[in-house]
Parts: sequence; structure tokens; C-alpha cells
Amino acid sequence: MNKFLLAGAASVAFSLNYSFAQESAGVGSPQETSASWWTGSYALGNLGGLRSRLAADGYTFESYYVSDIAGNPSGGRKQGFTYTDNIYFGVTFGLDKIFGWPGGHFLVSFVERDGPSLTNKYVGSIYNSQQVYGGQSFFVYQFLLDQHFLNDKISLKLGRYGASDDFNSSPLYGLYMNNGINGDIRNVLFDTQFSAYPFATWAARLRIDPVPEFNAQVGVFQTWRHIFDSSHHGLDWGIHRDDGVFLIAQFAWTPEFFKKPVPDESACDGKTVAPVKMKGLPGHYWIGGSYSPWAYPQFGRLERSENSYGGYVHADQMVFQEKPGSDQGLILWAASGLYPQEKVSIIPFQVNAGVVYTGLFPTRDEDKTILGLIYGRFSRAYAGTQIFLGNGDPRYELVVEAGYRIQFTKFASIQPDVQYIVNPGGTGRIPDAWVLGAQIGITF
Repeated sequence: MNKFLLAGAASVAFSLNYSFAQESAGVGSPQETSASWWTGSYALGNLGGLRSRLAADGYTFESYYVSDIAGNPSGGRKQGFTYTDNIYFGVTFGLDKIFGWPGGHFLVSFVERDGPSLTNKYVGSIYNSQQVYGGQSFFVYQFLLDQHFLNDKISLKLGRYGASDDFNSSPLYGLYMNNGINGDIRNVLFDTQFSAYPFATWAARLRIDPVPEFNAQVGVFQTWRHIFDSSHHGLDWGIHRDDGVFLIAQFAWTPEFFKKPVPDESACDGKTVAPVKMKGLPGHYWIGGSYSPWAYPQFGRLERSENSYGGYVHADQMVFQEKPGSDQGLILWAASGLYPQEKVSIIPFQVNAGVVYTGLFPTRDEDKTILGLIYGRFSRAYAGTQIFLGNGDPRYELVVEAGYRIQFTKFASIQPDVQYIVNPGGTGRIPDAWVLGAQIGITF
């Protein structure tokens, strides 16, 4: 409950500070009805019109809370239950509206994470069953300039943030509770210095969107030994003598198949017939790769190995639409990562796959039914170190996850979730485990 209060307090404090200045200038506050609050996008509503006025002046803020409650009633090392949570608060400054700086946006954000890991304490698997576990501390996360050119066809991002903000990630992954899916293809993070939320580094990213169906982006990120050390709280902004770089590139195609004419309700003023637009079955396909000349630790050896490289692919496609132009229907997706250097990679090969159905049940148009699969193969070099330590011979781990996200409002959801973990830790020494839980999300 303290996290709910903290999230609300952060958002309200930012708003009220601005509100006092507005009131002194004679700006009014339109009334907000309970109906408009319930159908809105934020638990705090429009704050009597304040949120809209802030946005009009170039200030937008986002705050959300996510918690993962989970227990393993059978299997794993032993039975147990844990609760983890995450709160995010960020403010974006629209530099065009504030300073007359065209296309410029400045973002600063903060993250607080708490709670022990069910996986580490009780299950013993390589993939964490709670996606909000990792870096349980307070962080300064984003501190960046995002500059857009040529009507958003080119954008340049500079500052501190994680590579997962732009690369190797899909909104579909956020529907899952297991960290083997949620966020990014996990072996890319296991096997490299791929910086991921909430761990930030100095970075630069250039993205080009020449046409709506295609985009390409490249990024360069700082690499250092303590990149995942939460005790720094995201406040070690130094460049260290033994730092390196992590280079990544991604090319994406976002087609729509079998387009049909549908009314464009968003362009209708309620007095005239809505214009027609062409909509089809949307898909998202991309391929990416990374290379780092930094010296990586090797399994079973004291010397470090220079260079890390590999790649990943992703595909998702809506294959059934309840009606033309609708978001309701069935999406199939799959993703895989390959980082073949067994001497530095824990999981050289991983493949994920899943299905998402939006609006499966009548009158529940925004609810989502999900099913996901994770398979990861352990490297033989890593297995050799575990054999030497007497921990067994890890080969593979497999996770199946199913859930149903109940979208109470646009700003609040709860997702009962079940996971079955086959061969936790990969050695066969830990019994297969069931994990039952729920993921709760609120946007303030």
C-alpha cells in the first residue's frame, strides 16, 4: 500500500506545484465527472483539467505501479510465496512548447523496486517468474534528450537510459509475468552487457523511419563491469578506464495485410459521416544484432575473452480480426536470440513463442488472454563450471505460461497467471515447479 501512496504522491506533488502557479495566474479548473474519470487513462484522472493544461504547456508526466504476487505450491527447491513491486515516475519536457525548440523532448525518470524473488528463494530456475524482480532499489533511470527531425522521419536520442527502451522489445512481452519473455529476449541480456530497465548507461541511438512500414535504428551504449550493480542507484555517471562499448542495430518491417476500408472515427466530428481509411491485419517483424569489443569474463578461466556478438529476431502477426480495423482478435508471435560464444554465454540459444487474444469473451473487449513458451539451452562451458562445483549438468530449461488480464479500466488491471517450469536450473536435480500468481498494474 505504501507504493500506491508513493506513486500518487509523486504525481500529485508535481501537479500541485504547477497548479499553484496556474491559479495565481487566474487559470480556471474545469469540473471532472466521475464518469469521465472512470473511462479515462489515469487513476488520478485529469486533476480538474490540470493534466491537460500541463500537456498544453509542454509538461507531461507518467507514473505507474506494477506488482507481481507469486508462490509455488509444488516443485522447485521448496514451497514459498513472495511479493515484488515496481514504481516508475517520469516527466517529459516538450522543448518546442517550453523554449520554442522544434522537435526536442527531454525526459527524466525514477524507479523504485522492492521485494524478494520467488525464483531465487524457492524455485531455482534461470528465468525469473516475477518480471519486476531485478535491481531491488531506487534508481535514477532516464536522463535524455530525444530530438526529432523531418516530421519524425529521423530521431536522435542522447543521454542515460537502457538499450531495452528501443531494441529487442515488444509491447506484447509486457503482457507476460515471467522475465524470460517480459522486457526482452532474455539471453541477449544474460550473454552480453545489454543494458535493460532499470539499469541505465550513457548511450546514443539514431532511428530512421523513411516510410510508415519500415524503420531502422543503431545504438551505442557504455559497457562497464558494474552495469547491473543496484548499489549505484543509477548515479554513477562516470566514464571508467576499463569501460567498453556495446553496439547494436535493428531493422523492422510493420505491414498490414488484407486491408479493407473502415470508418475513421477519430477524424469524425459527430456531425458528418466519418471518412474512410484502409486497415488490415497488423504485423511486426524485426531482426537485430549486436557486437561488443569489450573483454568479457569466461567460464572456467581467469583470462577474459574479447568480443561478444550475436543476434535476435522477432515476428508477431494478427491472424484473426473480429471485425475490420478492430484491435480484438488473435495474434501469434515468436522470437529467438542466438549468442554462439559458449565460453561467455550462459544461454547461447533461446526461443520464445506465444498467442495473445484481445476480447475473447463477449463484453470484455479489452481483456487479454495469453499463452507463452520459453526454451533456453545452457552453454557447455557454463555447464562445465557447474559440474566442477558439484551442482549438476545443466542442459535446458522450459517454461509454459498462461494468464488472463482483466482490464477493469484503461488505468487498472489484474492478471491471474500460472507458470509450469520444466527442469528448473537445467540439471534435473530440482523438481518441475508450478508457479501461481497475479500481476497488478495501475497507471496514475
